[in-house]
This record gives sequence, C-alpha cells and structure tokens, in this order.
Amino acid sequence: MENTEAWKESARKEDAIATELAASGLVDATEVQVAVDGDEARLMGDVYLREEITTAGNIALGVEGINRVRNAVKPRERLIQSKGKEADARAQTRTL
Repeated sequence: MENTEAWKESARKEDAIATELAASGLVDATEVQVAVDGDEARLMGDVYLREEITTAGNIALGVEGINRVRNAVKPRERLIQSKGKEADARAQTRTL
C-alpha cells in the first residue's frame, strides 16, 4: 500500500510541474519530460533557448514538495546556430 501512495504522490508532483511549465509561457515545454522520485524532480528533453533550462528548473523547484531538481534539459539553439554559421561560411565563400 505504501508504494501505491508514493507513486500517486510522485504522479501528482509530475503533473503539477508539467502544468506549471506549460502555463508559465516562459518555457516551450512540448519536448520536456518530468519524472519525480520523492522530493526530487528530473527534467529531460529539449528547449529552444538556453534561458528556458534555468527557468524550467526554477519552476519545478516552486512546486510544493520538490526540494531538488536534476536538470538534464538541453538547448536546441546550438543546432540552429551551427546551421546558420555553416550557411554564412558557404555564402562568404561564394562571394569571395
């Protein structure tokens, strides 16, 4: 019975974090997954901007019962920047 209660509490916290992330308007949480074990939340997935990583962690910490966050969210901006730099380099090569 105790495991069932712990599972329900973890599920409640996961839902609360996911809801807060989505409602904040500060994080594109469509690719962010949340897992909770006791008072620790683990965030995984991708966001577009590096700033969203910190914001997501702070939002998770703001949920009642969460005292620690392991934030494994990664930014996608590197992919966007690297493609842009490659395109810029190719454009410069053609114009020289």
